Amino acid sequence: MILNVAAHGCARTKSMSFLDKAKEKATQLTQAAKDKVDDIKDDHKVDDLLDDIGRIIYRQRTDTTLPDDDAAIDALVAQLKELEAKGANVLNKPEPAPEESAPPPPPPPPSPSAESAQPPPPPPPPSATE
Repeated sequence: MILNVAAHGCARTKSMSFLDKAKEKATQLTQAAKDKVDDIKDDHKVDDLLDDIGRIIYRQRTDTTLPDDDAAIDALVAQLKELEAKGANVLNKPEPAPEESAPPPPPPPPSPSAESAQPPPPPPPPSATE
C-alpha cells in the first residue's frame, strides 16, 4: 500500500510541475499583453499631445494667439519628453531594421535538355524602311 502512495505522489509532482509551468507562462503572456496595451496607450497619448501642439501653433499662425499659448506648448512638450523617456516614439523615428540577410541566390540555369526541346524564337519581321 505504501508503494501505491509513493507512485501517486510522483504523478502529483509531475502534474503540479506542469501546472506551475503553465501558470508561469500565462503570467508572462499576461504581462506581455499589458505592456503592449501600455505602449498603445502611450502612442495614443503622444498623438493627442502632438495634435494639441499643432492646434496651438495653427491658432498662433492665424493671428488668434492666446496669452497662455507658450505655457501650454511648454507643458505639452514636457509631457512628450516624459513619454519619450519611457520609450514612446514621439518623432515617428523608424524602428531599427533587423539585419538583412543575403538575397536569395538566382535560379539555376535551365537544363540543356529543356533548351533543346524548345524551338528557337522566330526572326524579327523585316522593317518597312528596308
